[in-house]
Amino acid sequence: MEAPSRTLMVGSAESYTSRPSDSDVSLEEDREALRKEAERQALAQLEKAKTKPVAFAVRTNVGYNPSPGDEVPVHGVAITFEPKDFLHIKEKYNNDWWIGRLVKEGCEVGFIPSPVKLDSLRLLQEQKLRQNRLSSSKSGDNSSSSLGDVVTGTRRPTPPASGNEMTNLAFELDPLELEDEEAELGEHGGSAKTSASSVTTPPPHGKRIPFFKKTEHVPPYDVVPSMRPIILVGPSLKGYEVTDMMQKALFDFLKHRFDGRISITRVTADISLAKRSVLNNPSKHIIIERSNTRSSLAEVQSEIERIFELARTLQLVALDADTINHPAQLSKTSLAPIIVYIKITSPKVLQRLIKSRGKSQSKHLNVQIAASEKLAQCPPEMFDIILDENQLEDACEHLAEYLEAYWKATHPPSSTPPNPLLNRTMATAALAASPAPVSNLQVQVLTSLRRNLSFWGGLEASQQARVVPQQQEHAM
Repeated sequence: MEAPSRTLMVGSAESYTSRPSDSDVSLEEDREALRKEAERQALAQLEKAKTKPVAFAVRTNVGYNPSPGDEVPVHGVAITFEPKDFLHIKEKYNNDWWIGRLVKEGCEVGFIPSPVKLDSLRLLQEQKLRQNRLSSSKSGDNSSSSLGDVVTGTRRPTPPASGNEMTNLAFELDPLELEDEEAELGEHGGSAKTSASSVTTPPPHGKRIPFFKKTEHVPPYDVVPSMRPIILVGPSLKGYEVTDMMQKALFDFLKHRFDGRISITRVTADISLAKRSVLNNPSKHIIIERSNTRSSLAEVQSEIERIFELARTLQLVALDADTINHPAQLSKTSLAPIIVYIKITSPKVLQRLIKSRGKSQSKHLNVQIAASEKLAQCPPEMFDIILDENQLEDACEHLAEYLEAYWKATHPPSSTPPNPLLNRTMATAALAASPAPVSNLQVQVLTSLRRNLSFWGGLEASQQARVVPQQQEHAM
């Protein structure tokens, strides 16, 4: 009688454990309800953020592609971005996520991983990559050791990234190598792309450094002005008539074309000294102060803060920077400017233009030609826009088209008003201005444009006739 009884008891236990208890079902339902409520609140906060002003902007040093396991507050509403993209941050949602948007036309507000979140995702990927290499090595399918891959492996060459030169991460995660690892796993029965990379770091310039060399960890984001400042370089050196008058013609055009949407300001301090490595390292301040520089670090820091403040209005910001003649001067600063290169393709044309300005300019011909050649040697990636047109009207329209596209990228239709500071600035300007001064200003701008038009138009004429008309010089 005991045997059947034992069998009955075992059967009862299996029957009991095969179905979830009412408490387990209730607990699962509570979790689902809490998840849905949290997602509903996140969506509501996301909607409110659309009309909030931009708190700050960042430039990305890494790429991010969201995956299902990233625990985004609202599934499918995370922002995808590449290295060197720009993001407008509206507000902090929690320690892991910000609310903001990619600065690109047609992109809406979404969730952006915070530096803390990106760091945790990077560490997780490194761990998975090591596990993949270890399992591949143990299986005997890989002929070379993983250490050999790190030390002797070659990296595919990549073009240099525009803007700041990236230093190497302490652990360089190469997305190309990760794809190769996944492909190998897929061939051996593993599931390729199951551990797809969600954070990608651009490879360093040139060859891979030795694995034992100490490297500096680069943050995933650099804080930059909310509106990238516009800086003109070329055709030669500032401080000389040909360059100054060409740039003045463009500044006059921008002031007229983007009236009410642009702030043009002169910067006399040497903002090329505002390198992040210097401003963030007090030990380097003394070295800079002792050098024969025309600007103190205090003046430079003050100018940088003023530029950031101007950009907070989300107006276009154009800098007439006295000391900036080459894009490399600003590559390691936090300004992330829009570099506009005014280019005269033919050195002979530039020579004739300089000589036409008289002996005071001709005696500095060599230094101006050398500066022009140095700009011409730069790769196009160092500039955001190159104006090589022969006529001022064509160059102005080229620049205006670029800036209009940038304006649309930074001012999405859903963001109304874009920034209360902008509304206050425009309202103050409207109250202070009367019809007569505005009319006079337009006359002055148009008069200046006509004078500079005749000058810039001489580029084509001098190229064809090989002489600069005397009346053109008189008009200048």
